[in-house]
Amino acid sequence: MVFLLLLGLIFGILITLVVVVLKLLGLKPPLIFDKYPLKGIFYRVKFWIALLVLRRLRYRIYRRNELLLGSDDHLAKIDRPQELSNDPKSYDVVSFMAANKEGHKLMVTMERRRRGVLKAALYLWLPEKGLFSSPNLPDMIYFTTEGGEESREFQGGGFHVYLEECMKVWRIKYKGVLKSNGEVVKKVPVELNLRFKSSSAEHFDYNRDLSSSLIADSIAREAWNEKFYSLMRSVNHIVEKRTHYEQSGELAGKVNFNGEAFYLKMLGFRNHSFGTERCLSSINRYVYFALFMDDGSSMVVGNLSQPSFFLSSLKVGYVCSPSGKYQPLTESNFELYSYGEKGIPPQHQNFVVRTEEKEYLIQIQVKESAVRYVGVDWESKVFNQFVACTVNGVSGQGHAEFLYRHKGGRPDDISSRDPSWYQIIKQFERSLTLLDVEDGDFIF
Repeated sequence: MVFLLLLGLIFGILITLVVVVLKLLGLKPPLIFDKYPLKGIFYRVKFWIALLVLRRLRYRIYRRNELLLGSDDHLAKIDRPQELSNDPKSYDVVSFMAANKEGHKLMVTMERRRRGVLKAALYLWLPEKGLFSSPNLPDMIYFTTEGGEESREFQGGGFHVYLEECMKVWRIKYKGVLKSNGEVVKKVPVELNLRFKSSSAEHFDYNRDLSSSLIADSIAREAWNEKFYSLMRSVNHIVEKRTHYEQSGELAGKVNFNGEAFYLKMLGFRNHSFGTERCLSSINRYVYFALFMDDGSSMVVGNLSQPSFFLSSLKVGYVCSPSGKYQPLTESNFELYSYGEKGIPPQHQNFVVRTEEKEYLIQIQVKESAVRYVGVDWESKVFNQFVACTVNGVSGQGHAEFLYRHKGGRPDDISSRDPSWYQIIKQFERSLTLLDVEDGDFIF
């Protein structure tokens, strides 16, 4: 009897300790601007727990499946345009950014959605002529099929982007007009025929290759409440629903600009992203830099704030050597609250990042910028900046993106030109109070 009482007492103490520990881990840390958490009193404990879980999870999903995930069949499957599922949030995105030491810069992004809806943008920076962009901007929406039929290609609005060799070669074509950036808008005929080529199938997969320590840092700053534990239970499902990888290479080809033909050769990268979990309306902010150095190296640095996904400030990025080897960033002092939190991106930025092998001092100077709106209802506003940079004394050129929430909606003078079938769908969507809809009916 005494033994049972003692056992019950010990069990009760253990339960109490577990409850106390969970309560302590769930304490909300101090916040900057009521959004960005600082390191709480139990940050170090939570960091090591998160790091251990992440490493175990990545081993189970990726490391022990390296042969399968690196096979030609798997790479061919993920690199081609994806078949959009019945999920109304299904998406497939391919983007390119490039620059050279002379200052030429190019950005192309195309996002396929169901029923032939395409969200596309093109920016071309010519040092002697200035910045030019696709004519629909700041709106990105194109309708590429009749009556909302499905599309299986990155094509429409004068664009055609397609795969030529798996994980090696993509072709970018555009034929149409581009408009100048400034108070006086000029439209000029432009034709692009560019080829992106990577030296190998090596690529940087964000689910697999982001630094575990950077992710653990973000997780350790948050309050570990019921929402957190629910997210952990569904992490396998989340990983399956989001794929995003990037690949460095060379972008080169012919440009015919207003009757003048010339050849462009730039260092660049492409990214491919697809799945069903890309809800822009849930993103608070993000900042993203793609920098291409005169020595042939490149780097990506970013910071994403998506509190609804339990990540109020997730730092990301990597350095790519001239030979195409990727090293993830392990530390970064780029904090969102220090750069453009009021809604206006800064014209200069200085910050430090590290990999396991090296520290990098990055200095950014903005040369030109433009605005576009992302989402079918303009849920987000993006400032695209075209920059010069210095990294540890090495000069370079590149791009920056600052994304903010936008609540102004898509203007009536633009949406009124949409096809009637699309206007009907959007009107019905706005009347919904729940997202419990029939498959095949809606686009978000």
